Amino acid sequence: MSKSFSFKLALVLMLVVSIFLVAQQPATSSKTGKSKTDEATGKIVITSAQVAAITTEILQQVSEIRGLKLLRPVKSGAKSHAEIEQMVIKNFAEEATPEELDAQYKTLVAFGLVPKDFKYQEFLTKLLTEQIAGFYDPKKKELNLANWNALEMQKPVMAHELTHALQDQHFNLQQFDKWPKGDGDRELAIHALIEGDATALMIDYLVKPMGMNITKIPNQALNQMNEQTNQPGMEQFNAAPNAIREALIFPYSQGLLFAAEIIKAQGWDGVSKAYANLPQSTEQILHYGKYAINELPVKVVLADVSGVLGKGWKPTWKDVNGEFGYYLALAEYIDKVSARKAAEGWGGDQYVLYENAAKSKIVLAHLSAWDTKNDAADFFTAYAERTAKRWPKLTAQPNQAPTKYLYATPAGETLIEMRGKSILIIEGADEGGTEKLAAKLWESQVGEK
Repeated sequence: MSKSFSFKLALVLMLVVSIFLVAQQPATSSKTGKSKTDEATGKIVITSAQVAAITTEILQQVSEIRGLKLLRPVKSGAKSHAEIEQMVIKNFAEEATPEELDAQYKTLVAFGLVPKDFKYQEFLTKLLTEQIAGFYDPKKKELNLANWNALEMQKPVMAHELTHALQDQHFNLQQFDKWPKGDGDRELAIHALIEGDATALMIDYLVKPMGMNITKIPNQALNQMNEQTNQPGMEQFNAAPNAIREALIFPYSQGLLFAAEIIKAQGWDGVSKAYANLPQSTEQILHYGKYAINELPVKVVLADVSGVLGKGWKPTWKDVNGEFGYYLALAEYIDKVSARKAAEGWGGDQYVLYENAAKSKIVLAHLSAWDTKNDAADFFTAYAERTAKRWPKLTAQPNQAPTKYLYATPAGETLIEMRGKSILIIEGADEGGTEKLAAKLWESQVGEK
């Protein structure tokens, strides 16, 4: 699944990745000025002057830890919930059009990752404004901090977000704002580098007073973050479908592990060099060794089957699942350990969602390339198991040829076919029309590693 799920949610998920760390932060004293009281709620709120004063202090600390020189001051201030909410909704609207969000939602439905009645756009808007700690805006070059949280407890969030400010000054974060459509797996991988870098810095910031750094923290402790998929006080996040929750956390949890591997091997200078040698896939994020040897994904370009589908059909969304996306698709219906193992060995893929608006129908086609025939066979078996569990009351038994399953499901026909190291899957096709689609799709372009 693409980075589209994350929508720059540093402002939301900083509380997710820091929740067990914040409590460990030693108390410090800073001359941050006087607080004020909100007339509407009667609660004490922090001021922009307080935020500005402590920003200089934390920026210096972050700059020293990260090894990146501060090139220019960073504007900062405190914002009310309403002010930040308006800014977030505005940025969200700039990220994707309503038509793109609708296509993303229908893709999730086609993969069986959300129910048909899931209010996708409404959910994302609520999630974005549920738990806002603060965020750095690369366009305005400023840090916006929530004024209703105690300043002392927001220091880890500030360290994380001010790392983004340093990244922006040295590596230009705005270059990633207008990412090409259909390259979501690589975009998510780069997002994981950016957020993993900032999350690793946040950890170093927290443990530095104890004479520690991230290289001294066992991987087992870092891995605990990956298991935190529910958080107190985050109703919308906890209620989200599993695939969306995991996709939202991925840049922070897996990005952290990726950054930690680089730091242990090359120090913080290695993380800086990664911005000139960007990760190319979520596979590289999940398996640092593949990044280290520059194992690139196979390029897959699906043949257009609009004509085969007939009048009124058109492609509305195309993207790359990547290893992580296929893990999500599998883990929705089979156990996570088996899903993770079956997704390993991914080489490349592309999926396309076709829609016939007049008939209110969708068809999903995806073709994947795998490192070896055994890897392809493992995924083939896992996806067949997933399909059977997704549709427990199949209207027909699969045609159990050794390398080809054809199911009749309530959503239409599903074909899973393996040829060598490639696997073609078609979901939602009209009965009797799947074979023609498959014949055309097997003409697709599949590169070599």
